[in-house]
Amino acid sequence: MNGTALRIAVRTTNMLILAIETSGTAAETALLESGSPAAVSTSEPRQHARSLARDVDAALRIANRRPRDVDLVAVSIGPGSFTGLRVGVVFAKTWCYASGARLVAVDTLLAPAANSPESVHHVYSIADAQRGDVFVGEYRRNDRGEFVRSGEIEIVNAAEFAAARNAADFVTGPGLDRYAGLIDGRCRVAEPAQRKPSALVVAELARRSEKAGDFADLWTLEPFYLRKSAAEEKWDARHGESNG
Repeated sequence: MNGTALRIAVRTTNMLILAIETSGTAAETALLESGSPAAVSTSEPRQHARSLARDVDAALRIANRRPRDVDLVAVSIGPGSFTGLRVGVVFAKTWCYASGARLVAVDTLLAPAANSPESVHHVYSIADAQRGDVFVGEYRRNDRGEFVRSGEIEIVNAAEFAAARNAADFVTGPGLDRYAGLIDGRCRVAEPAQRKPSALVVAELARRSEKAGDFADLWTLEPFYLRKSAAEEKWDARHGESNG
């Protein structure tokens, strides 16, 4: 598989769901089908564009299914890696256009929040926003036990975010990989295995959206970047946004 790690996990769903998670340095895909194994693949770091189609093809072969059998495509839309999110969203939209599958957009920071222990009812989910900042989403369980975001995702200085935490708080998300040293000791933090927005959780969240009839428009869906890339900000500074 040229460095792609492939494993089998069992999940139950009522349809064939293809989930795509490309917000980090490595792409992950998952295929969930009722009563049968779900194929999960993880690519080598920074190989999203090269590995994504190959990984999905491998997953379908393992499940003995064809591309047109996919009923629902779930894609993690950000915040996260500019390039990774773009590759994942374009791939998902193209698949749905070609196959007629329905499309669901999943909040990237909701995925690790949803993976929190059952005892946790309020969580901050963070991702690295670069330049000493973190993307922060705040989530609370509703009366069905499902995490729902409170307010908007924000960009916060990592040190300021850490200083505002107390013993009652719970923090998760891939941003802990970089900033756990600032946060440890101030509040509870998720275990390393629970912090990433895995494709399996993206697929499970998509099932929730499907039941609610919450589908994305493949013509208008865009990655959720929240801020411009460093290259775009340098361009604006040099040429002026009004001229761009």
